[in-house]
Amino acid sequence: MAVAVLLLWSCLFTALMLRPRPSSWLCVGDVVVVAVLCLAQGRLAPAQVLEASAGSGWVDMVAGTGVFIAQFMLRQPLAMTAAVVIATAHAVGGGLREASVILVLQGLLAAVVIALLRRGAYGADLALSEEASLRASLRARSAARTDELYQQRLLHDTVLATLTMVGTGSIPRASAALPRRAAADLAVIAEVQADPRAPGAGAVGPASLDDALRTVVGAHHGTGGALRVACDVPPLELRRDVVEAFAGAVSEALANVARHAGTRAARVRASRLGPGVAVEVTDSGVGFDPEAVPAHHRGLRESVHGRMGAVGGSARVVSSTGRGTRVELRWQP
Repeated sequence: MAVAVLLLWSCLFTALMLRPRPSSWLCVGDVVVVAVLCLAQGRLAPAQVLEASAGSGWVDMVAGTGVFIAQFMLRQPLAMTAAVVIATAHAVGGGLREASVILVLQGLLAAVVIALLRRGAYGADLALSEEASLRASLRARSAARTDELYQQRLLHDTVLATLTMVGTGSIPRASAALPRRAAADLAVIAEVQADPRAPGAGAVGPASLDDALRTVVGAHHGTGGALRVACDVPPLELRRDVVEAFAGAVSEALANVARHAGTRAARVRASRLGPGVAVEVTDSGVGFDPEAVPAHHRGLRESVHGRMGAVGGSARVVSSTGRGTRVELRWQP
């Protein structure tokens, strides 16, 4: 009869334990059942059998299981109290034997193991939490740096570029194109003030590279410096942020032609490069030594190399004195 009741309780206990977040009262109930079984072991088995079992009888094994379950499910000191209760009931029901003392030792051993496991788990959780916090901080700093670089590139490519063109005579002060360019610069800055995120941030849809490059070429046609740009760009669709990076880099390259190349002719070509795209801006002007460009000059470093690098692309400037300049832009998905 006792074995049948124990089997029923075991089935119920297992079913309840499989539920999400089982109650600690379930373990308390198990301790009570095991303690009652230990108290009744004198009636469940003759004294000779109890003495001969030397702690290996079925009641002893049930008691040992109850001690381990209590250590896993209950917090200290309640878990160790449950082990002492079971051991005491075992000694009262079957007489003080080695098995009763072993139950206490089992409880102590299980308590130490559980404490070590919980300490290790807490340490692992703390390390993961610190790592997640560090990653979030790095992402925030990276986003802030990206926004800062975008603002710097925008300022360089709009207001500073216009002022440089005026200062070098690329755009005469009396030119009708100057007010239009200044108004366009102010419009871009006002748009960024309204939404300071870099263009393309969060934009995942495709955009037309050929339309964007033709818009850039058209803007440089209208600078007042009579820059003639041949545009050879087939229909191409890419990610919006990639299109914006190409357009910004090409715009800076054409601005450099107008300011420094000593020529009024340039060429923009684009082509497929496997699954990616290649864009070239070439001129036959005076050329320069790319290695001699001072570090504080941000045009090539940020507006060309920086833009392409930000979207996973690359830029290469090939030039030498008297042999013109070729700006190669590459992007691969």
